[in-house]
Amino acid sequence: MRPLTATDARDMASLHAQSFERPWDALEMAAHVARDLCFGVEDKSGQLAGFIILSRAADQAEILTIATAKSARRQGWGRTLLDGAIAELRTLQVSELFLEVAEYNSAALALYRSAGFDPIGRRPAYYRRAAGRVAAITFSKKL
Repeated sequence: MRPLTATDARDMASLHAQSFERPWDALEMAAHVARDLCFGVEDKSGQLAGFIILSRAADQAEILTIATAKSARRQGWGRTLLDGAIAELRTLQVSELFLEVAEYNSAALALYRSAGFDPIGRRPAYYRRAAGRVAAITFSKKL
């Protein structure tokens, strides 16, 4: 896992577009790199295989997004990113991590539950999708 820079923004946007219906573009990614904690993992060929963006405020943080390349899914990259980010947040003395995920995203729900996140709430109709609005499940984890 490595910190991401503005030169990674285009690749980040490409991966985000593979993962989400409403992807963030390269300018948005560059803005996140400038203000948030952004980490990535590379595959054997040196290509960005996945990334995570976290926002930190005092002793709390939130996962803003996590994405992996379609070709890199089900290979443990999401867990590597999550575990690495948690380790980094602990060094920064962050005591609690939050996130939200679409309630139908079974792979993400399984990942977060297996990493010790606890559901703390539900936001009805939070995400706008082509098929209509979808609820978000909010989670937290004490670090």
